[in-house]
Amino acid sequence: MKPIAIYIHIPFCIHKCSYCDFNSYAGLDHLTMDFCEAIKREIRGVRELEREVASVFFGGGTPTYLKAEQLNSILNEVRDVFPVTKDVEITSESNPANSDMERFEVMRQGGFNRLSIGVQSFDDRILRIAERRHTSEEAMTAIAFARIAGFENLNLDLIFALPEQSLDDWRASLLRVININPEHISTYALSIEEGTRFERMHRNHALHQADEDTELEMYEMAIEQLIKAGYEHYEVSNFCRAGKQARHNLTYWLNDEYLGFGPGAVSYLDGRRWMNEKRPASYIRKVKDGEPLAIQDETLSPAKALSETLILGLRLRGGVSLKSIHDRYSIDPLERYSGLIGNLISEGLAELNGDTLRLTHKGLLFSNDVFIRILP
Repeated sequence: MKPIAIYIHIPFCIHKCSYCDFNSYAGLDHLTMDFCEAIKREIRGVRELEREVASVFFGGGTPTYLKAEQLNSILNEVRDVFPVTKDVEITSESNPANSDMERFEVMRQGGFNRLSIGVQSFDDRILRIAERRHTSEEAMTAIAFARIAGFENLNLDLIFALPEQSLDDWRASLLRVININPEHISTYALSIEEGTRFERMHRNHALHQADEDTELEMYEMAIEQLIKAGYEHYEVSNFCRAGKQARHNLTYWLNDEYLGFGPGAVSYLDGRRWMNEKRPASYIRKVKDGEPLAIQDETLSPAKALSETLILGLRLRGGVSLKSIHDRYSIDPLERYSGLIGNLISEGLAELNGDTLRLTHKGLLFSNDVFIRILP
């Protein structure tokens, strides 16, 4: 069988940023030791699965909130339970505020071979507005520490259309990241999510965010500047040097199988998708007491799985093979979506080359609208 991916969720943070709706929590230091034991126990609980693993991704929250030795012990549990491919990709997210040379060196020696650093902006004013707990100088220091520690595969995250961020501000961050020359760059448009501080400000008309035209201009600027600098634009929000695609994330975009461990982690296996208990204390207690962890559980119909595979595949700039979808689900997408696909093509949002359907540049700019139309 095809190798799977593993996601490890570390829910701890030093601070909840203004835009963040991830399952993350500040002020839970007292739970970290029990959490590490619980997640290792959860991993051991699927020993009988016997599936090979091609990528492991520690996300959060802030994985580097934990000690490097704790992260390595969780990774060791994964490697004890699952056989891994020879070229397994092992990534950890990192916040510049929780980054130091010793931590990165211990992680590198423990088997981590890729880092994803949440820089978000190289403008200290914008970082303060987003309530990031680091400065641009600290981000540069974290990047230098990662290189010295031996990480040769580095991703940097950037966010655009942040409040009060101008086109010149965004251009400056792009030029800065190009000069740093990481192997991978992720650029995300700010999304106002329910329950966040930004959402409350937006509701009270106190958020000075970019309008839609400025957001699109920033996105096009990122595409133009990063391609000009030699990066491959291989996914809606992601750019890489040759051969440095995020293999773990490709699992999601190809709608392949993965297992998630930790509070709020999602798994997708044998057509079933489920989510773990989200609250860290409840997660720890349920693992300790042997209670079921799933709080959401569904078995996807072939039609729903097909639509999700089509949407995720269209995020890739190479597009999606309609034949592969037909072979996988025994449903012809050209028949099921004949009117929709024809409309997308006639509207200049998509193009069909052979059996490959892909978004055009216009479709890329309005990809969310395209995806909504595909939903069942």
